[in-house]
Amino acid sequence: MRPMMMTSVISLPLLVSISVSASPIATNSDSHGAGSFDLLLTWSPFGFLGNVSIGTPPQPVTSFVDWTWIGQYAFTTTCHGDPERTWDCFAHDQAIFNQSQSHTFRNQSASYPSRTWNPNHFFFYQDLTVNYASDIETIGPSSARLIIQAADQHFDLTSAPYPFAGVYGLSPVFKGDNASIQSPFYQAWAAGAWPEPFVAFHYCYNGSVDASKSTCQGHDGLQTLGAYNESLVRGDLSWYDIGLFPEVNVVDFIYEPAVYNYWTLDLTKLSLGDKVQALNESAGAGAIFDHASYGRGAPLSVNAYAELIVATAATPITLDAPPNNGNQSFYKVDCATVTTFPPIRYQFRGHERVWEITPSNYVEKLNDLCVLNVRTLGDGDFIAGNFGETFAKDKYIVFDFEKNKVGLADLKW
Repeated sequence: MRPMMMTSVISLPLLVSISVSASPIATNSDSHGAGSFDLLLTWSPFGFLGNVSIGTPPQPVTSFVDWTWIGQYAFTTTCHGDPERTWDCFAHDQAIFNQSQSHTFRNQSASYPSRTWNPNHFFFYQDLTVNYASDIETIGPSSARLIIQAADQHFDLTSAPYPFAGVYGLSPVFKGDNASIQSPFYQAWAAGAWPEPFVAFHYCYNGSVDASKSTCQGHDGLQTLGAYNESLVRGDLSWYDIGLFPEVNVVDFIYEPAVYNYWTLDLTKLSLGDKVQALNESAGAGAIFDHASYGRGAPLSVNAYAELIVATAATPITLDAPPNNGNQSFYKVDCATVTTFPPIRYQFRGHERVWEITPSNYVEKLNDLCVLNVRTLGDGDFIAGNFGETFAKDKYIVFDFEKNKVGLADLKW
């Protein structure tokens, strides 16, 4: 999820470098420092889930960990503006944060008025409405008072529960962003509750060389908060500046009010093997880091996907459970020929380093079928793509919240 911002730059067609300072709300009196912490991640159809706690006494709020949302969002008891109507909106087995049971919960509506996004990328054309509050969030050994997004549910979700009670947003924070649009990690780091401004990720995917998932402590992924683990870096980290990419709200994540806080790099080269593919010349080409469901599939343009289909001798297939949620068609290939396919290669502004998705990582094995796991956005040449689960395989990804940079390295298993 995420909120509105930086409208003064919306007219710019290309990625724009941005200043990194912002104004934190949390104070040292409401936080305590800690070492870094490995947030253990469990894969779900929505994205990766991790355990956080909110309130005093702490209430567990299993959260969808989202690189593309600012804020700690939490389902609360409030339904249609009434905290007593909870089960008119939610299934009775839906986990929620009960704000009335936290003696440190504070209403912050005087400072931050309620906000509604419609459309949004969570409930689409249903209202996503939040009231702003503050409370203590605890993750591992770290705790801090944060501004949180307390949900006011406006439509019926009684048919089935979500497997989480909140969203732990990890979007970048830009100059001028107040606490209503600051990620919880940034707020806690600014309050001294994390030692360093780094968040790091690696994916223990099924089929990796780490068959036991030992580097993820037996889980599907690891989101390290407050540091990065140099022992998992093979070679050097390559650092890239992020920028604003207004087209994201046109072709990718559509919000009203618009949202632009993304870990976005400027893609400068896309290739299938050694064959260079065209990039959009008017709007530029944005690489948006997102390891939730929209980050599944190798990001390609419509035109590059068409070339890959020819290069792999792929044929159309209709799937009941496709490997990603893109609108493109899916194609199957001969499993015996996958090793002959071209790697998909990317270069980002700031380095000549080439990053690959190997054929074994972009071909998905579905029972006895091999399917091209590609996701496209827009039309024609490459304008934007979500770099998530598929791109992250065998890579180590670091976000620097102080300098607004993305670090990439090969993963040392």
